[in-house]
Amino acid sequence: MSKKVRKSIGLVIAAFLSICLFISPIYETKSLAADPYTALSKATRKYNGHDYSAEYNPLYYYLNYQDLREAFGTDGNKLIEHYVIFGKKEKRVANRLIGDSTEFVVPTGKENMVIIPKTLHGNGGMTADQEVQARSIAKQIADGINKTATDKVKEIEKVAYAAGIVRAYCDLGTYTTTGQMYRTAYGVFIGGEYSCAGSTRALGLILDYLGITWVHVNANTWDDQWCQVIADGQEGYGDAIKAVAAYGKHPNQGGDAKAGISYSKIRSKFDVATQKPRQTD
Repeated sequence: MSKKVRKSIGLVIAAFLSICLFISPIYETKSLAADPYTALSKATRKYNGHDYSAEYNPLYYYLNYQDLREAFGTDGNKLIEHYVIFGKKEKRVANRLIGDSTEFVVPTGKENMVIIPKTLHGNGGMTADQEVQARSIAKQIADGINKTATDKVKEIEKVAYAAGIVRAYCDLGTYTTTGQMYRTAYGVFIGGEYSCAGSTRALGLILDYLGITWVHVNANTWDDQWCQVIADGQEGYGDAIKAVAAYGKHPNQGGDAKAGISYSKIRSKFDVATQKPRQTD
């Protein structure tokens, strides 16, 4: 990359940050209904003529147990049958959500849904001081996105914009899979080195401050990595290496690559991208 291009990218990031200062593995479930929420909310609570409504909620029973989701999907008849014959004896809970609500149910728009468990994201090996510095930059970027976005900007467009900013940082550094920082957000934002792992974690930190739920896909592997997200109530993804985001599956998982929303397509929806320079006398 030429010095001129690197300088231009650096100026874009610097301008963006200056404005900022002022202003779980994924499990796809089987399903027998086009609208899983409706299917589960209307699923039967009766079995052999007995009404179990006082102790059984099909949606809660479904959400509480992964083995049932994988075995029966949203088949209400199978779920109530299992509860009566086996669940009660096994002391399974069906009248409330258990745990700490660590799983999210996300419609796909098709005849299924995805369950995304909340996960603790590894930081790639950053020291405490490095994490403080990386988070400081990520928060500035997120604050800038929220302050400069127009009212009609969707969450998935914020993901795409954030992916573009991370990609710009990456372009100022060097791609590598050796060293101490390439897996980290610190390497992307400050250390001058990156990989798909580091860029994913850098984007993930920004998403944390945007309040967007994400899962690190293929973490700690040599495969391509990206953020699987819940944006605008839907499953989606953000890929910092490609500076793109979209609803649905990542192209590596069979998603439509043409559906991607690139940074360049949506930057005009953010005031920071359309600000005119001040005129001087």
